[in-house]
Amino acid sequence: MVGLIARAGLAFGVLLTLAATLLLLSLPSGTAESSISALTVGLGLFLILISFTALYIERKRR
Repeated sequence: MVGLIARAGLAFGVLLTLAATLLLLSLPSGTAESSISALTVGLGLFLILISFTALYIERKRR
């Protein structure tokens, strides 16, 4: 069950990071939208890190 949730989190983190990165490339820097997009990229990367950690622990336990 943990592995399934971690895989879903990984997929969501990758989608979030890619979408926010593409948006960052198209927005002018210094705007509020670019700040929110940069924060979203950071949150997506954090979600990817947490998901990888959960998957690693789950696979090591088996």
